[in-house]
Amino acid sequence: MSRSRVLVQKFGGTSVSTPERRQLVAGHVRRAQADGYQVAIVVSAMGRRGDPYATDTLLDLLRSDGGPVAPDDYDLIFACGEAISVAVIAQVLKRAGIPATGLTAAQARIYSDGTHLEANVEQIDTTRLQSLIAAGTVPVIAGGQAVARPSLDFTTLGRGGSDTSGVAVGVALGACRVEIFTDVDGVAIADPRLVPDARVRARVSYEAMHELARFGSKVVHPRALAAAWNGRTPVVVRSTFSDAPGTLIDDVEDEAPLVGLAALPPMNTLVVPAGTVVAPTREAWERSRLVMSLLDGRTGGLVVGAADDKAEELRDALGEAALEPVRSLGRCCWLSMVGEAGALSEAHVRAMSRFTDLGIEVHAHELTGRRSTCVIPDAARASAAEVLHEAIDTQA
Repeated sequence: MSRSRVLVQKFGGTSVSTPERRQLVAGHVRRAQADGYQVAIVVSAMGRRGDPYATDTLLDLLRSDGGPVAPDDYDLIFACGEAISVAVIAQVLKRAGIPATGLTAAQARIYSDGTHLEANVEQIDTTRLQSLIAAGTVPVIAGGQAVARPSLDFTTLGRGGSDTSGVAVGVALGACRVEIFTDVDGVAIADPRLVPDARVRARVSYEAMHELARFGSKVVHPRALAAAWNGRTPVVVRSTFSDAPGTLIDDVEDEAPLVGLAALPPMNTLVVPAGTVVAPTREAWERSRLVMSLLDGRTGGLVVGAADDKAEELRDALGEAALEPVRSLGRCCWLSMVGEAGALSEAHVRAMSRFTDLGIEVHAHELTGRRSTCVIPDAARASAAEVLHEAIDTQA
């Protein structure tokens, strides 16, 4: 199967949430086929919490009695949302005259390491997928899930797992690229919710996009980007609702020395004595996307940010491990610029000076070869984002 003719398209929950939007999905598939591509698609569950078949709505069924949810039950009901979406989208394509076959992870032969809630894809047996594609049929594959061997129990890939599924399928099939369809036109210099007029990049390197995703850019999950980077499979972020070309993520040169601004959601932020937490623990926290950390450029102390539902648990764990008291910085915003080392260093110094002029307190900061991160009070988020966006935009 030629790499240049296979195209994988991934559609998120908002893209498949209504009948009108599902028709747009069919239109994108039809246009890709008209351009000569052999298409496979990966879909998320339909909609968001409150919509009847959304993942969170289904999970709320398990949480309704207030008791703990067993990981295997969590994964099984999680997988139901994507299975429903697969059946609906396959039917939409068939009624549009496009041959399609819906597949769960088991039917698509996507195998995991067997870990519940945060599984890794270990292998994809593409025999059935290749057979369908060769026959002119579009495989419609459930995102965010894989099955364990030999039990075939469902395991999920964590939040953002449909992105990871899309890329994993693309890599396994030797696709020319993976198109991730979402509700934005591409990768903007900054989150449009922070900076409404932020421009969209035409291209971003794997390395820069991975760092942006790690520190809060939500358009593609960092695990999906790591898989694309390792598999050297280009990714294009596009809008379901337009024909805009989107943003190419590939082994390319970035458009400008400063690539973009990422923002993590406001987090309960703690300062921990240096040496309290080992690197593998920090990596496990980041993998779960519930806790992030950095080393403060002024003190060398470990600064940790936790999601609301993990703050007390984290504080207890750190309190037991630390020889000195853990200090709270309260609810903080973490803003990061990503780019080249020289440009970052200059922009970091200018931003710190500008923050001082504006009376914005910087609780902690970190400057690495590819990233500058500032931890500031959440109340100053909009003003600080404007300062950093201006620094990036003037380099464009």
